[in-house]
Amino acid sequence: MVYAINTSNTGYSHNFNNQNAISRPQMRSSYYETHYPLYQCDWTGIRGSHTSRIALSSYREDTTNRLQVVYSFPETNLPYESDPNVPIDRSKIEGLDMHKIAEISVNFPVTKLQWDPSMSLGTSQTERLATASECLRIYELSGRPEGGNGPFRLVERVALSNSKTKNLNQLPPLTSFDWCVADPKQIITCSIDTTCTLWDLSKGVARTQLIAHDSEVFDVKFLYGDKNVFSSCSSDGSIRVFDLRSLEHSTIIYEPQIKSSASSVAPSPIAYNPSQSSSTSPGLKPTPLLRLATSNYNANHIAAVEAHGSRVIVLDLRYPGIPIRILSHHQAPINSIEWHPTKNWLLTGSDDCQAFVYDLSNLDIPRSSSKSDQSPAQDGKSMETNSTGGTSSASTHRSSRRSKTADLFDNSLTELPAYAYSEDSEINNVTWDVDGQWAGVVSGKGFQAIKIE
Repeated sequence: MVYAINTSNTGYSHNFNNQNAISRPQMRSSYYETHYPLYQCDWTGIRGSHTSRIALSSYREDTTNRLQVVYSFPETNLPYESDPNVPIDRSKIEGLDMHKIAEISVNFPVTKLQWDPSMSLGTSQTERLATASECLRIYELSGRPEGGNGPFRLVERVALSNSKTKNLNQLPPLTSFDWCVADPKQIITCSIDTTCTLWDLSKGVARTQLIAHDSEVFDVKFLYGDKNVFSSCSSDGSIRVFDLRSLEHSTIIYEPQIKSSASSVAPSPIAYNPSQSSSTSPGLKPTPLLRLATSNYNANHIAAVEAHGSRVIVLDLRYPGIPIRILSHHQAPINSIEWHPTKNWLLTGSDDCQAFVYDLSNLDIPRSSSKSDQSPAQDGKSMETNSTGGTSSASTHRSSRRSKTADLFDNSLTELPAYAYSEDSEINNVTWDVDGQWAGVVSGKGFQAIKIE
Protein backbone atom coordinates (compact mmCIF):
# COMPACT_ATOMS: atom_id res chain seq x y z
CA MET A 1 0.00 0.00 0.00
CA VAL A 2 1.20 3.53 -0.74
CA TYR A 3 0.97 6.02 2.10
CA ALA A 4 1.68 9.71 2.41
CA ILE A 5 4.16 10.52 5.17
CA ASN A 6 2.72 12.14 8.27
CA THR A 7 5.09 15.06 8.77
CA SER A 8 4.00 15.99 12.28
CA ASN A 9 6.81 14.03 13.93
CA THR A 10 9.51 14.21 11.29
CA GLY A 11 10.99 17.57 12.13
CA TYR A 12 10.74 18.77 8.56
CA SER A 13 12.21 22.17 7.80
CA HIS A 14 10.80 24.72 5.39
CA ASN A 15 12.53 23.01 2.47
CA PHE A 16 10.77 19.78 1.62
CA ASN A 17 12.66 17.61 -0.83
CA ASN A 18 12.25 14.26 -2.48
CA GLN A 19 14.19 12.22 0.05
CA ASN A 20 11.71 13.25 2.75
CA ALA A 21 8.87 11.50 0.94
CA ILE A 22 8.23 7.80 0.75
CA SER A 23 10.11 5.50 -1.57
CA ARG A 24 7.94 3.36 -3.80
CA PRO A 25 8.52 -0.30 -4.57
CA GLN A 26 9.16 -1.27 -8.17
CA MET A 27 5.74 -2.95 -8.30
CA ARG A 28 3.52 -0.03 -7.41
CA SER A 29 0.31 -0.82 -5.57
CA SER A 30 -2.88 1.20 -6.01
CA TYR A 31 -1.53 2.49 -9.32
CA TYR A 32 -2.96 2.80 -12.82
CA GLU A 33 -0.88 3.59 -15.92
CA THR A 34 -1.92 4.64 -19.41
CA HIS A 35 -0.07 4.95 -22.73
CA TYR A 36 -0.22 8.76 -22.86
CA PRO A 37 0.44 11.75 -20.59
CA LEU A 38 -2.44 12.46 -18.21
CA TYR A 39 -3.73 15.82 -17.03
CA GLN A 40 -7.25 15.85 -15.52
CA CYS A 41 -8.79 13.51 -12.94
CA ASP A 42 -11.83 13.14 -10.69
CA TRP A 43 -12.81 10.42 -8.22
CA THR A 44 -16.25 9.47 -6.95
CA GLY A 45 -18.42 6.55 -5.89
CA ILE A 46 -22.02 5.40 -5.84
CA ARG A 47 -23.67 4.84 -2.49
CA GLY A 48 -24.01 1.12 -1.83
CA SER A 49 -21.33 0.18 -4.35
CA HIS A 50 -17.98 -1.32 -3.35
CA THR A 51 -16.24 0.10 -6.41
CA SER A 52 -15.31 3.71 -7.00
CA ARG A 53 -15.07 5.57 -10.30
CA ILE A 54 -12.05 7.51 -11.54
CA ALA A 55 -12.16 9.69 -14.65
CA LEU A 56 -8.89 10.52 -16.42
CA SER A 57 -8.04 12.58 -19.48
CA SER A 58 -4.90 13.09 -21.52
CA TYR A 59 -3.08 16.23 -22.57
CA ARG A 60 -1.65 16.29 -26.08
CA GLU A 61 -1.36 19.33 -28.33
CA ASP A 62 -3.15 17.62 -31.19
CA THR A 63 -6.50 15.98 -31.89
CA THR A 64 -5.69 12.58 -30.42
CA ASN A 65 -6.69 13.04 -26.79
CA ARG A 66 -8.38 10.38 -24.70
CA LEU A 67 -10.99 10.25 -21.96
CA GLN A 68 -11.04 7.17 -19.72
CA VAL A 69 -13.17 5.77 -16.92
CA VAL A 70 -11.42 3.49 -14.44
CA TYR A 71 -13.12 1.34 -11.81
CA SER A 72 -11.29 0.95 -8.52
CA PHE A 73 -11.86 -2.28 -6.57
CA PRO A 74 -10.85 -2.53 -2.90
CA GLU A 75 -8.20 -5.08 -1.94
CA THR A 76 -9.13 -6.55 1.43
CA ASN A 77 -10.05 -9.82 3.13
CA LEU A 78 -13.28 -8.45 4.54
CA PRO A 79 -16.54 -10.47 4.26
CA TYR A 80 -17.99 -8.26 1.53
CA GLU A 81 -15.90 -10.15 -1.03
CA SER A 82 -18.27 -13.08 -0.77
CA ASP A 83 -21.38 -11.03 -0.04
CA PRO A 84 -21.78 -7.80 -2.03
CA ASN A 85 -24.61 -6.72 0.28
CA VAL A 86 -22.31 -6.48 3.31
CA PRO A 87 -21.30 -2.82 3.90
CA ILE A 88 -17.57 -2.28 3.63
CA ASP A 89 -15.43 -0.55 6.24
CA ARG A 90 -13.37 1.63 3.91
CA SER A 91 -10.75 2.24 6.58
CA LYS A 92 -9.83 -1.47 6.33
CA ILE A 93 -9.04 -1.31 2.62
CA GLU A 94 -5.42 -2.33 2.10
CA GLY A 95 -5.08 -1.31 -1.53
CA LEU A 96 -6.94 -0.55 -4.73
CA ASP A 97 -7.06 -2.60 -7.92
CA MET A 98 -7.82 -0.30 -10.87
CA HIS A 99 -9.05 -1.31 -14.31
CA LYS A 100 -10.15 0.67 -17.35
CA ILE A 101 -13.77 -0.02 -18.23
CA ALA A 102 -14.44 2.62 -20.92
CA GLU A 103 -12.49 4.96 -23.19
CA ILE A 104 -13.24 7.41 -26.00
CA SER A 105 -11.29 9.83 -28.18
CA VAL A 106 -11.78 13.59 -27.85
CA ASN A 107 -10.50 16.27 -30.19
CA PHE A 108 -9.20 18.76 -27.66
CA PRO A 109 -7.50 18.45 -24.27
CA VAL A 110 -10.02 18.45 -21.42
CA THR A 111 -9.47 21.48 -19.18
CA LYS A 112 -11.72 20.14 -16.40
CA LEU A 113 -13.78 17.02 -15.72
CA GLN A 114 -16.15 16.20 -12.88
CA TRP A 115 -18.52 13.40 -11.92
CA ASP A 116 -22.18 14.15 -11.22
CA PRO A 117 -22.35 14.92 -7.46
CA SER A 118 -25.69 13.08 -7.32
CA MET A 119 -23.77 9.80 -7.59
CA SER A 120 -21.96 10.15 -4.26
CA LEU A 121 -25.01 11.71 -2.62
CA GLY A 122 -27.03 8.60 -3.43
CA THR A 123 -29.75 10.55 -5.26
CA SER A 124 -28.96 9.08 -8.69
CA GLN A 125 -27.74 5.76 -10.02
CA THR A 126 -26.93 7.25 -13.42
CA GLU A 127 -23.21 7.64 -13.92
CA ARG A 128 -22.70 11.01 -15.57
CA LEU A 129 -19.46 12.83 -16.31
CA ALA A 130 -18.99 16.43 -17.43
CA THR A 131 -15.99 17.75 -19.37
CA ALA A 132 -14.90 21.18 -20.56
CA SER A 133 -12.86 21.99 -23.64
CA GLU A 134 -14.25 23.99 -26.56
CA CYS A 135 -17.72 23.39 -25.06
CA LEU A 136 -19.39 21.70 -22.08
CA ARG A 137 -20.15 18.02 -22.65
CA ILE A 138 -22.16 15.60 -20.54
CA TYR A 139 -21.36 11.90 -20.90
CA GLU A 140 -23.18 8.90 -19.52
CA LEU A 141 -21.57 5.60 -18.67
CA SER A 142 -23.88 2.92 -20.00
CA GLY A 143 -23.67 -0.82 -20.46
CA ARG A 144 -23.56 -3.78 -18.15
CA PRO A 145 -24.41 -3.61 -14.47
CA GLU A 146 -21.73 -4.60 -11.98
CA GLY A 147 -21.10 -8.33 -12.24
CA GLY A 148 -22.79 -8.59 -15.63
CA ASN A 149 -21.40 -9.24 -19.09
CA GLY A 150 -20.72 -6.98 -22.03
CA PRO A 151 -18.74 -3.77 -22.43
CA PHE A 152 -19.33 -0.38 -20.87
CA ARG A 153 -19.69 2.60 -23.17
CA LEU A 154 -19.08 6.29 -22.52
CA VAL A 155 -21.84 8.03 -24.48
CA GLU A 156 -22.02 11.76 -25.13
CA ARG A 157 -25.52 12.94 -24.22
CA VAL A 158 -25.27 16.67 -24.83
CA ALA A 159 -22.80 19.34 -25.94
CA LEU A 160 -23.55 22.85 -24.68
CA SER A 161 -22.24 26.16 -26.00
CA ASN A 162 -23.65 29.65 -25.61
CA SER A 163 -21.68 31.03 -28.53
CA LYS A 164 -23.33 32.11 -31.76
CA THR A 165 -20.46 30.46 -33.61
CA LYS A 166 -21.47 26.99 -34.77
CA ASN A 167 -17.95 25.97 -35.78
CA LEU A 168 -16.57 24.15 -32.73
CA ASN A 169 -13.02 24.92 -33.84
CA GLN A 170 -13.69 28.64 -33.40
CA LEU A 171 -15.32 28.61 -29.97
CA PRO A 172 -13.55 30.40 -27.10
CA PRO A 173 -12.20 27.61 -24.88
CA LEU A 174 -13.80 26.87 -21.54
CA THR A 175 -11.15 27.04 -18.83
CA SER A 176 -13.11 25.34 -16.03
CA PHE A 177 -16.55 24.64 -14.54
CA ASP A 178 -18.23 23.50 -11.34
CA TRP A 179 -21.11 21.04 -10.96
CA CYS A 180 -23.30 22.34 -8.15
CA VAL A 181 -23.55 19.91 -5.22
CA ALA A 182 -26.51 21.74 -3.66
CA ASP A 183 -28.45 21.58 -6.95
CA PRO A 184 -27.00 19.05 -9.44
CA LYS A 185 -29.21 20.45 -12.21
CA GLN A 186 -26.80 23.40 -12.35
CA ILE A 187 -23.32 23.71 -13.83
CA ILE A 188 -21.42 26.97 -14.11
CA THR A 189 -18.66 27.38 -16.70
CA CYS A 190 -15.98 30.02 -17.25
CA SER A 191 -14.12 31.01 -20.38
CA ILE A 192 -11.25 33.03 -21.80
CA ASP A 193 -13.89 35.43 -23.20
CA THR A 194 -14.26 36.91 -19.63
CA THR A 195 -17.68 35.33 -19.05
CA CYS A 196 -19.28 32.84 -16.69
CA THR A 197 -22.35 30.92 -17.85
CA LEU A 198 -24.90 29.10 -15.69
CA TRP A 199 -26.40 26.01 -17.32
CA ASP A 200 -29.69 24.29 -16.52
CA LEU A 201 -28.98 20.63 -17.29
CA SER A 202 -32.62 19.60 -16.95
CA LYS A 203 -33.44 21.78 -19.97
CA GLY A 204 -30.06 21.88 -21.68
CA VAL A 205 -30.06 25.69 -21.85
CA ALA A 206 -28.05 28.59 -20.47
CA ARG A 207 -29.93 30.34 -17.66
CA THR A 208 -27.67 33.38 -17.58
CA GLN A 209 -24.32 34.62 -18.81
CA LEU A 210 -22.35 37.47 -17.28
CA ILE A 211 -19.09 39.27 -17.88
CA ALA A 212 -17.38 38.29 -14.65
CA HIS A 213 -13.91 39.85 -14.98
CA ASP A 214 -11.85 42.28 -17.01
CA SER A 215 -9.88 39.48 -18.66
CA GLU A 216 -9.85 35.69 -18.98
CA VAL A 217 -11.68 33.77 -16.24
CA PHE A 218 -9.59 30.77 -15.24
CA ASP A 219 -11.68 29.04 -12.55
CA VAL A 220 -15.10 29.12 -10.92
CA LYS A 221 -16.62 27.36 -7.90
CA PHE A 222 -19.89 27.36 -5.98
CA LEU A 223 -19.55 28.00 -2.27
CA TYR A 224 -20.10 24.94 -0.09
CA GLY A 225 -23.77 24.10 0.41
CA ASP A 226 -24.97 26.99 -1.76
CA LYS A 227 -26.68 26.90 -5.14
CA ASN A 228 -26.69 30.68 -5.63
CA VAL A 229 -23.31 32.03 -4.54
CA PHE A 230 -20.17 31.31 -6.55
CA SER A 231 -16.63 32.64 -6.79
CA SER A 232 -14.27 33.11 -9.72
CA CYS A 233 -10.64 34.00 -10.35
CA SER A 234 -9.07 35.58 -13.37
CA SER A 235 -6.08 36.76 -15.33
CA ASP A 236 -6.81 40.20 -13.86
CA GLY A 237 -5.54 38.88 -10.52
CA SER A 238 -8.81 39.24 -8.62
CA ILE A 239 -11.22 36.87 -6.89
CA ARG A 240 -14.88 37.86 -7.07
CA VAL A 241 -18.04 36.54 -5.46
CA PHE A 242 -21.42 36.59 -7.23
CA ASP A 243 -24.97 35.83 -6.11
CA LEU A 244 -27.30 34.49 -8.79
CA ARG A 245 -30.22 36.17 -7.04
CA SER A 246 -28.64 39.60 -7.52
CA LEU A 247 -26.27 39.68 -10.46
CA GLU A 248 -26.34 43.49 -10.56
CA HIS A 249 -23.58 43.42 -7.94
CA SER A 250 -20.47 41.41 -7.25
CA THR A 251 -17.87 41.58 -4.50
CA ILE A 252 -14.12 41.66 -4.98
CA ILE A 253 -12.70 39.72 -2.04
CA TYR A 254 -9.10 39.77 -3.23
CA GLU A 255 -7.07 41.75 -5.71
CA PRO A 256 -3.34 42.48 -6.04
CA GLN A 257 -1.99 45.14 -3.73
CA ILE A 258 -0.66 48.33 -5.31
CA LYS A 259 2.01 50.42 -3.63
CA SER A 260 1.09 54.02 -2.91
CA SER A 261 3.45 56.59 -1.43
CA ALA A 262 0.48 58.28 0.20
CA SER A 263 -0.76 55.12 1.86
CA SER A 264 -0.73 54.99 5.63
CA VAL A 265 -1.65 51.34 5.92
CA ALA A 266 0.26 49.61 8.70
CA PRO A 267 2.36 46.55 7.82
CA SER A 268 0.44 43.32 8.03
CA PRO A 269 1.55 40.68 10.55
CA ILE A 270 0.87 37.99 7.97
CA ALA A 271 3.81 36.36 6.20
CA TYR A 272 2.85 38.09 2.96
CA ASN A 273 5.20 40.38 1.09
CA PRO A 274 3.37 42.48 -1.52
CA SER A 275 6.70 43.34 -3.13
CA GLN A 276 6.88 39.74 -4.34
CA SER A 277 3.95 40.39 -6.65
CA SER A 278 4.45 41.62 -10.18
CA SER A 279 1.52 43.97 -9.64
CA THR A 280 2.91 46.13 -6.85
CA SER A 281 3.52 49.17 -9.05
CA PRO A 282 1.08 51.09 -11.22
CA GLY A 283 1.39 50.16 -14.86
CA LEU A 284 2.48 46.59 -14.22
CA LYS A 285 0.18 43.73 -15.10
CA PRO A 286 -1.30 41.84 -12.14
CA THR A 287 -0.30 38.27 -11.42
CA PRO A 288 -3.04 36.02 -12.85
CA LEU A 289 -4.86 33.67 -10.49
CA LEU A 290 -5.04 30.28 -12.14
CA ARG A 291 -6.89 27.96 -9.75
CA LEU A 292 -9.60 28.38 -7.13
CA ALA A 293 -10.98 25.96 -4.54
CA THR A 294 -13.81 26.49 -2.04
CA SER A 295 -13.72 24.57 1.24
CA ASN A 296 -16.21 21.73 1.75
CA TYR A 297 -15.95 22.24 5.52
CA ASN A 298 -16.08 26.00 6.04
CA ALA A 299 -17.94 27.95 3.38
CA ASN A 300 -15.96 31.08 4.26
CA HIS A 301 -12.61 29.63 3.18
CA ILE A 302 -11.27 29.91 -0.36
CA ALA A 303 -7.84 28.90 -1.64
CA ALA A 304 -6.24 30.18 -4.84
CA VAL A 305 -3.05 29.65 -6.81
CA GLU A 306 -1.15 32.21 -8.86
CA ALA A 307 -0.08 31.40 -12.41
CA HIS A 308 3.47 30.01 -12.35
CA GLY A 309 3.39 30.47 -8.57
CA SER A 310 4.58 28.13 -5.84
CA ARG A 311 2.33 29.38 -3.05
CA VAL A 312 -1.33 28.99 -2.10
CA ILE A 313 -3.35 32.01 -0.97
CA VAL A 314 -6.02 31.19 1.63
CA LEU A 315 -8.82 33.72 2.11
CA ASP A 316 -11.73 34.15 4.50
CA LEU A 317 -14.86 35.74 3.01
CA ARG A 318 -15.55 37.52 6.30
CA TYR A 319 -12.26 39.41 6.05
CA PRO A 320 -11.69 40.24 2.38
CA GLY A 321 -8.68 42.00 1.01
CA ILE A 322 -5.76 40.10 2.47
CA PRO A 323 -4.92 36.37 2.79
CA ILE A 324 -5.25 34.76 6.20
CA ARG A 325 -2.64 32.20 5.17
CA ILE A 326 0.14 31.92 2.61
CA LEU A 327 1.24 28.30 2.08
CA SER A 328 4.65 28.47 0.43
CA HIS A 329 6.39 25.11 0.89
CA HIS A 330 6.44 24.02 -2.75
CA GLN A 331 9.60 24.73 -4.72
CA ALA A 332 8.01 24.96 -8.18
CA PRO A 333 4.68 26.09 -9.68
CA ILE A 334 1.54 24.54 -8.17
CA ASN A 335 -0.76 22.91 -10.71
CA SER A 336 -3.72 21.75 -8.65
CA ILE A 337 -5.43 22.25 -5.27
CA GLU A 338 -8.38 20.36 -3.79
CA TRP A 339 -10.15 20.59 -0.42
CA HIS A 340 -10.94 17.43 1.52
CA PRO A 341 -14.59 16.28 1.20
CA THR A 342 -15.38 16.63 4.92
CA LYS A 343 -12.40 18.29 6.66
CA ASN A 344 -10.60 21.61 6.34
CA TRP A 345 -7.61 19.90 4.74
CA LEU A 346 -6.10 21.16 1.50
CA LEU A 347 -4.32 18.91 -1.01
CA THR A 348 -1.77 20.48 -3.38
CA GLY A 349 0.24 19.14 -6.32
CA SER A 350 3.21 20.82 -7.95
CA ASP A 351 5.90 20.74 -10.62
CA ASP A 352 8.37 19.98 -7.82
CA CYS A 353 7.00 16.40 -8.00
CA GLN A 354 5.46 16.69 -4.54
CA ALA A 355 1.94 16.59 -3.12
CA PHE A 356 1.20 18.10 0.30
CA VAL A 357 -1.81 17.90 2.60
CA TYR A 358 -2.28 20.94 4.83
CA ASP A 359 -4.41 20.67 7.95
CA LEU A 360 -6.18 24.04 8.14
CA SER A 361 -8.67 23.02 10.82
CA ASN A 362 -7.30 25.58 13.27
CA LEU A 363 -7.11 28.77 11.27
CA ASP A 364 -6.64 31.67 13.66
CA ILE A 365 -9.77 32.99 15.34
CA PRO A 366 -10.19 36.78 15.04
CA ARG A 367 -9.01 38.66 18.11
CA SER A 368 -12.05 40.93 18.00
CA SER A 369 -15.38 39.12 17.89
CA SER A 370 -17.12 42.43 17.28
CA LYS A 371 -15.91 42.38 13.67
CA SER A 372 -16.58 38.75 12.98
CA ASP A 373 -20.11 39.35 11.75
CA GLN A 374 -19.13 41.64 8.91
CA SER A 375 -20.13 40.27 5.54
CA PRO A 376 -18.12 40.34 2.31
CA ALA A 377 -20.62 42.72 0.77
CA GLN A 378 -19.97 45.20 3.58
CA ASP A 379 -16.21 44.97 3.53
CA GLY A 380 -15.20 43.97 0.02
CA LYS A 381 -15.04 46.11 -3.06
CA SER A 382 -18.51 46.23 -4.56
CA MET A 383 -19.00 46.00 -8.31
CA GLU A 384 -22.19 46.76 -10.23
CA THR A 385 -23.05 44.94 -13.42
CA ASN A 386 -25.73 45.63 -15.99
CA SER A 387 -28.27 43.11 -17.23
CA THR A 388 -25.83 41.60 -19.70
CA GLY A 389 -23.11 41.31 -17.11
CA GLY A 390 -21.04 44.32 -18.24
CA THR A 391 -19.29 46.31 -15.53
CA SER A 392 -20.77 49.77 -15.18
CA SER A 393 -19.35 51.20 -11.94
CA ALA A 394 -17.31 50.33 -8.89
CA SER A 395 -16.75 51.76 -5.44
CA THR A 396 -13.25 52.03 -4.02
CA HIS A 397 -13.45 51.86 -0.21
CA ARG A 398 -10.45 49.63 0.30
CA SER A 399 -7.35 50.95 2.07
CA SER A 400 -8.80 51.35 5.57
CA ARG A 401 -10.27 47.87 5.40
CA ARG A 402 -6.85 46.35 4.72
CA SER A 403 -5.40 47.59 8.00
CA LYS A 404 -8.45 46.43 9.97
CA THR A 405 -8.33 42.98 8.43
CA ALA A 406 -4.62 42.59 9.01
CA ASP A 407 -5.05 43.53 12.66
CA LEU A 408 -7.54 40.72 13.26
CA PHE A 409 -5.05 37.91 12.74
CA ASP A 410 -1.63 36.88 13.93
CA ASN A 411 -0.39 34.86 10.98
CA SER A 412 3.35 35.35 11.10
CA LEU A 413 3.77 31.56 11.17
CA THR A 414 2.34 29.24 8.53
CA GLU A 415 1.44 25.60 8.97
CA LEU A 416 3.79 22.94 7.71
CA PRO A 417 2.15 20.26 5.58
CA ALA A 418 0.64 17.47 7.65
CA TYR A 419 1.40 14.89 4.94
CA ALA A 420 3.89 14.76 2.09
CA TYR A 421 4.22 12.52 -0.95
CA SER A 422 6.83 12.51 -3.71
CA GLU A 423 6.63 11.35 -7.33
CA ASP A 424 9.22 10.80 -10.06
CA SER A 425 7.85 13.54 -12.30
CA GLU A 426 5.69 16.65 -12.09
CA ILE A 427 2.28 16.26 -10.45
CA ASN A 428 -0.31 17.64 -12.86
CA ASN A 429 -3.46 17.13 -10.82
CA VAL A 430 -4.76 15.97 -7.45
CA THR A 431 -8.09 14.68 -6.17
CA TRP A 432 -9.76 12.99 -3.18
CA ASP A 433 -11.88 9.87 -3.10
CA VAL A 434 -15.49 10.27 -2.03
CA ASP A 435 -14.84 10.08 1.74
CA GLY A 436 -11.33 11.54 1.81
CA GLN A 437 -9.48 8.48 3.09
CA TRP A 438 -7.50 8.29 -0.14
CA ALA A 439 -5.86 10.99 -2.25
CA GLY A 440 -5.10 10.63 -5.94
CA VAL A 441 -2.30 12.24 -7.94
CA VAL A 442 -1.75 12.40 -11.69
CA SER A 443 1.90 12.33 -12.70
CA GLY A 444 3.30 11.46 -16.11
CA LYS A 445 1.20 8.65 -17.59
CA GLY A 446 -0.09 7.32 -14.28
CA PHE A 447 -2.63 7.81 -11.51
CA GLN A 448 -1.47 6.94 -7.99
CA ALA A 449 -3.89 6.41 -5.09
CA ILE A 450 -2.40 7.25 -1.68
CA LYS A 451 -3.93 6.27 1.64
CA ILE A 452 -3.98 9.10 4.18
CA GLU A 453 -3.44 7.83 7.72
